[in-house]
Amino acid sequence: MADIRIKTLTPLWTGGVDGKADRLHETGLLGSLRWWYEAIVRGLGGTACDPSKGECRFEREKFDTSTATDDHQRLRDAGLCDVCQLFGATGWRRRFRIAVARDQTVPLWQGDQPLNIRPPRRNRGWFLPPGRMGEFTLRLDGDGESIARMLALLRFVERWGSLGATPQLGYGAVEIQNWDEIEKPPRELWREAAQRWTCSAQTRTTMPNLCDFGFFRYWFRPDSAAWWSRIGGFERVAIQVRPFATQTVPVAPALKNAWRFQHWQRAWGNDQLFWGRVAADRIRGKVTVSWAYPRNGKWEICGSAWLAGVQADSVWKMLINVDIWNETLGVRGTLETVRPQTIDELLTFLERM
Repeated sequence: MADIRIKTLTPLWTGGVDGKADRLHETGLLGSLRWWYEAIVRGLGGTACDPSKGECRFEREKFDTSTATDDHQRLRDAGLCDVCQLFGATGWRRRFRIAVARDQTVPLWQGDQPLNIRPPRRNRGWFLPPGRMGEFTLRLDGDGESIARMLALLRFVERWGSLGATPQLGYGAVEIQNWDEIEKPPRELWREAAQRWTCSAQTRTTMPNLCDFGFFRYWFRPDSAAWWSRIGGFERVAIQVRPFATQTVPVAPALKNAWRFQHWQRAWGNDQLFWGRVAADRIRGKVTVSWAYPRNGKWEICGSAWLAGVQADSVWKMLINVDIWNETLGVRGTLETVRPQTIDELLTFLERM
């Protein structure tokens, strides 16, 4: 068993009754953890089904009659992809238990009214629910291998991913407070897993694959406490933002607005498929950029881009153009980026954590 103490850096959203952030819901945390695990597994050459289609189903007879000498391959033969072997599927329970303990999070603001940030020349803008901020303990229980996998996954989520729902709105950046007290997963964990997962014939799918992602982190030191008030669109929400502006600032709408409506080139691909749209056939955007938060004496913003389906090199060059960041936020900062595109590069990336 492992108790992981987590501090939110940006609001955490896990859903709730009637769309209210009444508490942290384990199902919302599990959904995001599985999503990132699927992307890692696909990137390392493993199999990961689409859970919405219910494709995996454990068949005991096929498991018992499999001639494979490795249990992971026997489970594949029995109908389970490499992700469902850990996260469970029909006929096969999840290999770990997860629970939220000592929840000390509270809504970022009172009431259920979303914050509407509308950058200049935008009619509708972005609607941001309150989310929850604070600290909580995530308790994991299970066999040693499964717990090690989950700890390695949480390490990745802390550094480069997100926890909970609506990451495209900037939610879910977290910091783990007690790594020194937790038994570390083996450094070779992902490499050993990749050796088991690699399929004989690798094909890219339309599902998230970490080799199609780029990750970024931006640091800056503002010249005043009210630096955020100069961002386009914030003048109409200043009264709402000011009470929590020392904890976190919702800069994601301003950056996305600049990228999509000021710098996007039509030749790069379908902007609605990449940036998302709100319609009957809702499409989730493929760029996540967090709210800004203070950390280690500076302010920080982190995020990622799933670059499938567009001219990846051109789009990535735009996203990591630090001049766009500086101009949009009215500050001067530094940008760290990483974009693993092969299994070896991805393993090196994961092993640095």
